[in-house]
Amino acid sequence: MQIPNFHDGHFDGIWTGPNKRVELFLRTSDGQSFVLSLEGVQALAFSDVKQGNIILDLVFRSTKEITHSDIAELYGVGADTPQGASLMKAATDRGLQVLEMNPSYGAQGLALFQTWDLSQGEPQP
Repeated sequence: MQIPNFHDGHFDGIWTGPNKRVELFLRTSDGQSFVLSLEGVQALAFSDVKQGNIILDLVFRSTKEITHSDIAELYGVGADTPQGASLMKAATDRGLQVLEMNPSYGAQGLALFQTWDLSQGEPQP
């Protein structure tokens, strides 16, 4: 499934489950609901979650596009430290990807993960 345009859409929440699975609940600006499932999540950093979060954009980055500042933010380590370099090497060796969520208002975040899937519809309880 191609990623819809989530600009001016909403981030409705996050669920962290077993087996390194994370689900993000999203809506497009016209109200269509989606669940973005991330598998093999190695690190997750979301902040500023508020009521009525508005998405500026979602950016998926391949293994080759992971930056030292991504690793620093995800793990709380210095970007140019030996620990940061080791974590960067591990991420690239494992072929991980990054999801970056940028806000117009509210929540922003990064996730380091293996694979993703997007499904349309309301989340299941």
